[in-house]
Amino acid sequence: MEVTRYSSIPAFYADVESFLLNQEDRAGIMLGNSLRFKDKVWEEEKPFLATVKKGGEIMLAAMLIPPYALLLLEKEEAEGVAAVPYLVQYLIREDFAIHKIMSPKAVGKAFSEEWTKAHSLEEKVLMDLRLYTLQSVIQQAARPGKLRKATQADLTFLPQWILEMTEETNQLMTFAEAEEYARARLENEFLFIWEEDGRPVSMAAKTRPIIKGVSVNLVYTPRDLRGRGYASALVASLSDFLLQEGFEFCTLYTDLANPTSNKIYQNIGYQPVCDYIELKFDQKRTESPA
Repeated sequence: MEVTRYSSIPAFYADVESFLLNQEDRAGIMLGNSLRFKDKVWEEEKPFLATVKKGGEIMLAAMLIPPYALLLLEKEEAEGVAAVPYLVQYLIREDFAIHKIMSPKAVGKAFSEEWTKAHSLEEKVLMDLRLYTLQSVIQQAARPGKLRKATQADLTFLPQWILEMTEETNQLMTFAEAEEYARARLENEFLFIWEEDGRPVSMAAKTRPIIKGVSVNLVYTPRDLRGRGYASALVASLSDFLLQEGFEFCTLYTDLANPTSNKIYQNIGYQPVCDYIELKFDQKRTESPA
C-alpha cells in the first residue's frame, strides 16, 4: 500500500469523489468538508489530506481540517484496518501531531492502537456513536405542537441550550461561542424549534447538506421538559421537512450511551448504518510517588 498526499481540497476531492459518493451516508462529514472548504484559502496551518491506496484503489481516506479531529474513512473495514499502519508511519515521518480522531469504530481503534503505542499516549473516548440513515418517516409527530424555523427572538434562550448540550456531550463551549454558533445557524436558516402552545420546548438543526443527503444534529430538550416526546416529534417533523425539500435521505449520529434516543430515532424510521468513535490522545498519567 502507498500513501498519497494532496496539496489542496480540490485536488483531494477530485481523487476521492467517487469513493465518497459511493457511501454518501457514511462519508457525510468528509464529503461535507470537501464541499464546504473547497474554495477556502489557508493562510496558516493547512489541512492534512491523504489516501492510502492498494493497486491504485483507495482503501482509506484521511482529512484533518484545523483545528478539528482527523477524519478517517475506509472502503471496506478489513482493508481500512490494514491500511492504518501505512498512514500512521507517514504521519510519524512527517512529524504530524494528531490530538483527536473521528472515524468508523474499527478503523479508529486500529489507528489509536498504532498511534498511542508509537507516542506513549493513552486514548480517551469522547463519543461512542452510531450513524443512522432515514429515507422516509414511518412515525410522524405524536403530540400537539409544531415545527418552526428559529428566529432572532429565540436568541434569548438558544445559546444557553447549546451551552447545556455541549456540556452533556463533552464538547465544551463558552457562552460567547454558543451565541456565535446560534447566530450563524439562524443566518442560514438551519436551526429549528418544536413549539407547544406558543412555548419553545426543544431544538434541532439541519447540517451538512451534501449531494443527496442532509444531516440532523443539535437535538436538545431542556432537562425539565424531557420524557414528553418533544425531541421525537421534532426530529420526525424536521426529517420529513428536509425530505420534502428534495433530499433523498437524512442522517444523524446518536450517543450509544443513550438507549432512549437510539430507540426513538429507530421508531421514526432511522436505520443503523455503522458505529463511529471520537477519540482524544493524552499523555499517559504517571503514578505519584508515595
